[in-house]
Amino acid sequence: MLLKLALAFAVLPLYAQDTRHVTEPRIPPSCTVLTARLSAPNGALAAADERNPDTARIQSAIDQCPEGQAVELKPAGGRNIFLAGPLTLKAGVTLVVDGGAALFASRNPRDYDLTPGSCGVVNQRGHGCKTFLTADHATGGGIMGDGAIDGRGGVQLLGQNVTWWDLAKTAKILDQSQSVPRLIAVRQSDNFTMYRITLRNSPNFHVGVDQTNGFTAWGVKIQTPKTARNTDGIDPSSSTNVTIAYCEITTGDDDVAIKTGASGPSTHMTIAHNHFYSGHGMSIGSGTSGGVSAIRVSDLTLDGTDYGIRIKSDRSRGGLVEDVAYENVCMRDVPNPLLLTSMYTTFPGEKLPVYRNILLKNVHSVTPGWVTFLGLDEAHKLGATLDNVTVQGLRAGDVRIENAELTGAVRDAPAACHFTSFPSIPSAPAAAVTAPAEDKTLYVAASGTGEFYSIQRAIDVAPAEGAVISIAPGVYREVLKIDKPNIHLRSPYSDPSKTVIVFDNSAGTSGGTFRSATVFVNADNFLAENLTFANDFNRTHPQLPQGSQALAVAVTGDRAVFRNMRFLGNQDTVYAARKRQYFVDSYIEGNVDFIFGDARAVFENCEIRSNRKSGGYITAQGKSDAQQDNGYVFNHCRLTADAGVEHVWLGRPWRPYATVIFLNTEMGDFIEPAGWREWHPGETHYLDTVFYAEYNSTGPGAHPGERDPHTHHLTAAEAAQYETRRYLSGADGWDPTTVR
Repeated sequence: MLLKLALAFAVLPLYAQDTRHVTEPRIPPSCTVLTARLSAPNGALAAADERNPDTARIQSAIDQCPEGQAVELKPAGGRNIFLAGPLTLKAGVTLVVDGGAALFASRNPRDYDLTPGSCGVVNQRGHGCKTFLTADHATGGGIMGDGAIDGRGGVQLLGQNVTWWDLAKTAKILDQSQSVPRLIAVRQSDNFTMYRITLRNSPNFHVGVDQTNGFTAWGVKIQTPKTARNTDGIDPSSSTNVTIAYCEITTGDDDVAIKTGASGPSTHMTIAHNHFYSGHGMSIGSGTSGGVSAIRVSDLTLDGTDYGIRIKSDRSRGGLVEDVAYENVCMRDVPNPLLLTSMYTTFPGEKLPVYRNILLKNVHSVTPGWVTFLGLDEAHKLGATLDNVTVQGLRAGDVRIENAELTGAVRDAPAACHFTSFPSIPSAPAAAVTAPAEDKTLYVAASGTGEFYSIQRAIDVAPAEGAVISIAPGVYREVLKIDKPNIHLRSPYSDPSKTVIVFDNSAGTSGGTFRSATVFVNADNFLAENLTFANDFNRTHPQLPQGSQALAVAVTGDRAVFRNMRFLGNQDTVYAARKRQYFVDSYIEGNVDFIFGDARAVFENCEIRSNRKSGGYITAQGKSDAQQDNGYVFNHCRLTADAGVEHVWLGRPWRPYATVIFLNTEMGDFIEPAGWREWHPGETHYLDTVFYAEYNSTGPGAHPGERDPHTHHLTAAEAAQYETRRYLSGADGWDPTTVR
């Protein structure tokens, strides 16, 4: 006999924008009752039981069940677990999991292979797995009961020393795709119903609804750790007449995300009386190209989600989003309560996102957070009406509004919020899973697969004490300003050309050389690794004597480390301005004074390349006081040049006490024999006071007997004082070679 517990849900019909007359569903009579044969003490099946699935008998029962009836999974004594690989649901047939029972998903990747070996891997393609429960053209079907369906995303896979969630984490770091199964897929299955069921630990999305007219999720509970990546709760896509009501969702990605694409619009949806805990909140997008309209969200509680109300898309997959209303929404501990953005990624394209007729009424966050309304451009502005919208503790710097026409405003005001909760139901057995550890790394991906598409946005939200920011491959056209200490920017790929931060400011366009940088490092203890910092002003502008200075990076913070980097520019590429800096295993390119400033800096195992222009200068060190303890040291570097470039000088003194030392450096034949030149010959006399020195220079550009007479030729003992750890140690004993 099926255990039926009355839930204290309102049974009033929900009208709003689902055009159906939706009331609380009923569980149909059973055609077959299957009893459990397995048990899972402490949430774990015995090894022998993992090889003894119930797939065939459950599938057979579904296939033979008449329409309008249910296949019931029932506990029996101490046995309460059903184990299965992928199952296919049938039109008109409901799968019921009784209270006290659980349906566990197989953890054998081979059960889900679309092609041999395609599931349980990380690669560029992804999509190599079957879904656990598939309802395809299963009109009138459903999944119900007070039991649970458990995807076991945090259990070690058979034959592999990883979990499904481990694969998702690896894919995130590498900006690739994990091939892992989704829990439930409802495709072209009109009037499909999910009722009271508990969903746990999905390897990927819990419920995807596609091209379906009539879908109801009522009283569904989703319980998955917030650290489990890509575990969306319920995602209706290209569907109509959808109701999601009285659901509790705790997960690691969008709690609900309405999407659409080439398959058609998403329209006429009601999301009412729900409570979201961890997750990314109530989302529309990122795919909106098919159009989204007639959406009503009401009586929603967001309690500890990363985002609150979010509409997200971009030029590559945007479309019209209109007639969307959010009413009576309460939030707390939500860092981003309102995020409506047409710039979710920087992908190019002609599918332009347009948001209009968006209503937010009685929407409140009782804790501070970021507010963003970002339209695409002047011709495609975001249009929204704000009626009694508050964020308590809101600061001016937390609000970003661009290309938006707003009626009303977000106010900093207290609000009386009702945080709904639902009655408990009997606990169904749960698999013993290992939740991924909380990862404090901030992930940026131009593709939109990370937490941020903008590196600066990640820097802005990083805690005051700093953070590690992982940047996926791509081109990020933005200016970065690092004003917080302990910011570490790194790509997971060893090829720095894969991940490029670039902008095209110049001295002439930005108000001066020192304002033209693509990356400004103003705070201490900065680390950049496996990245390219570039300024491409001269890609579209001629390099002229005035106004063409265009910095790739400007560094004024102490203890900055750059490892396996590329710095691309022409005039004034790297401004090593002040304090201690360490460049190692890196590539620096330019032509006029392209490493300049007054830092105490070491360049070790670097390639220094002169490009485009003959008669250039590698360094323009700026030490202006004889008492300063600064200077540039190049150790075990290679000086190279583009074809045809010649007459390049090791440096000229920007200030009278310029200090530059080349140790163990291989120099090409384009280096001028004299090596060093006066700042303005005949006008300045800085060479009389500079300290220009070399030790063990090699290659056709070494010219030891032809250097300017002011050059110091060091002994081995003298050269030793410029060894990296010794030269940069300072009073605090800093060793940059150990910074990771």
